Amino acid sequence: MNRNSITGDFININLRQLGATSIKEYNSIMHIAEFDLGDGLIVSYVFNITRHNKFFLQRVQPYAMIHGKFASDREIIEFIEEDLLHFKNAKNSSNFNSFLLISHLGHHVTENIEKLFLNYNVDADKLEKIKEELSTSLNDILEQFEQAKKINFESAKETMDLDELE
Repeated sequence: MNRNSITGDFININLRQLGATSIKEYNSIMHIAEFDLGDGLIVSYVFNITRHNKFFLQRVQPYAMIHGKFASDREIIEFIEEDLLHFKNAKNSSNFNSFLLISHLGHHVTENIEKLFLNYNVDADKLEKIKEELSTSLNDILEQFEQAKKINFESAKETMDLDELE
């Protein structure tokens, strides 16, 4: 049996225990796991097992986010477990829909910047204006790290129904 297949099976079993509602496997190296967190919130991940038995993970729903390389199957499972906890907590926020909209807008900004710069000759002054506006937005976001109250996930774990986490 292929080592990737055994490793993938181990991860898949653990993801099912975390509540995965769907797991698809392609050629024993690419896996797509989907979690239905209720209220229409689907969180899904794609992970690949590399030739060196390392892992490359990205979340694809509710918005795309590359999470990079992981050294072991345990690390990838622990990351997904923690990520799901964060989403289960966040979906209860009155600001959750705004957060998702902002995340989608950020993705569309990135897509369209690439499309614009790779396919059009844009004036330097227009590029400067875009850069300034994006810098201002990034600085506004970074300020929130100091101004907003950080969520204590240890207490969030205690207040959440433990069955909800499985």
